[in-house]
Amino acid sequence: MITASKKFRNLEISEQSLVEMPFGMFGFEEMKEFVLLEKSKESPFKLLQATADPNVAFLLIDPLEFFPDYEIDIPSSDAEQLKLDDALEARVLATVTIDKNHGWFTANLVGPIVINSRTLEAKQIVLDNERYGTKHLFKNESLQGLSLELKQAI
Repeated sequence: MITASKKFRNLEISEQSLVEMPFGMFGFEEMKEFVLLEKSKESPFKLLQATADPNVAFLLIDPLEFFPDYEIDIPSSDAEQLKLDDALEARVLATVTIDKNHGWFTANLVGPIVINSRTLEAKQIVLDNERYGTKHLFKNESLQGLSLELKQAI
């Protein structure tokens, strides 16, 4: 299978590496199939690229790399839908937004993406935790060197 990406041009993707999101992403419910792209293992950024539209991609991070006290309790209904047999099968990622006016980086910590690493089925879930928001600001010390890394990632 070949898919297009604004960043990576034409990519050859095997069917086994596709991330299936039966419910899509919030606001992009019609997009059901994605591929998780990583420029390098050293980069904290990943790209969740829609296979149906090269213009739809989400910048992601592992929230624990930037928010070490981040805790997630996956609701049992979501765990069942994702067929998670073990918590270690869950890969949790958060979308990143850049405020172009201020240069702020924010992460959606209340609506993480959970991927079953065994089946590659994923879902964006909503946490019932008032500590987190959809625009959780990165701490300044986390941002040192991040702008350059981000420009290389996108």
